[in-house]
Amino acid sequence: MDKAKRKEVEISKDSFSYMCVEGKKQDKNIFFFHATGFNAETYIPFFLKLDELLDNQYSIYALDQRGHGLSKASAIPSELTSWQTYFEDGKNFIKKFLSSENILMGHSMGGVVAARLAYDFEDKIQKSILIDPVLQPQSLKFQIPFFNISNKSFISLLNFFKKNRASEMINNAKKRRSVFSDKEEIFKHYQGRGAFTNWPEESLKAYINGGVIEEENKINLSCAPEWEAKTFAVSYAARTNFIKKLSKQIYVPYASEASTLSPEVRDLLSSNANFLFEKIDGSHFFPMEEKDLICSKISTFIRQND
Repeated sequence: MDKAKRKEVEISKDSFSYMCVEGKKQDKNIFFFHATGFNAETYIPFFLKLDELLDNQYSIYALDQRGHGLSKASAIPSELTSWQTYFEDGKNFIKKFLSSENILMGHSMGGVVAARLAYDFEDKIQKSILIDPVLQPQSLKFQIPFFNISNKSFISLLNFFKKNRASEMINNAKKRRSVFSDKEEIFKHYQGRGAFTNWPEESLKAYINGGVIEEENKINLSCAPEWEAKTFAVSYAARTNFIKKLSKQIYVPYASEASTLSPEVRDLLSSNANFLFEKIDGSHFFPMEEKDLICSKISTFIRQND
């Protein structure tokens, strides 16, 4: 952890926290965006392994996205209407650190943020790594404002979301326990359960260290259940048609079990020669569960054509 430093930055008059692993070169950067409900520090074991494989040539910047980690930016659930909020925060974050060589990377929702920034900063980004990104058919097909959707189509869309996996994630997030007596209680509560079933201790402890607010006699998860649930709920409003237009090299490792990248989207994007898809054995959380394997694959992709 000594090599990874926590820092703060002001974005649009809001205070954001981020983790940084400083590299030897001043002109090589990797920008990372985490999954919904997690935080930048969760991925420190992953960052340190990747840093080792890349011979400390790149600086890694990982933002605690709005409503997550130790960022203090305003996060009012009723004001979150789409992932555009995350796109704008990410855009303003990387603007502060862009150099001559920039690589974007993100996991789950963070993978979609990274893809959006690759599109917005096409002339400044060399490569992108989208780790099991949240991409479903509806996010590519419904590219028109809701007021132009017929009542029949709107009802069909609502029914779709009532049945799909997003609905389950929303309900689980709303019910998530968020208040504990100390970090040890959080660790015992989550170890070997749910999303954390196969996580190594170091990753779970990193998640806890980077995602709690300590108060007198209690400790709270910093990502409020209501904010996490709203992030899942508005995932359908993330217009992602831009992904089909990305023109730089993109590596997309996806989970063999319960992937958030749909086969339909994968088939659609496979016609773009810039995309390299690879199935990774494991769950959606393989960056934690299979750190050595995925870091090896990512470092190989980054070094190609150097």
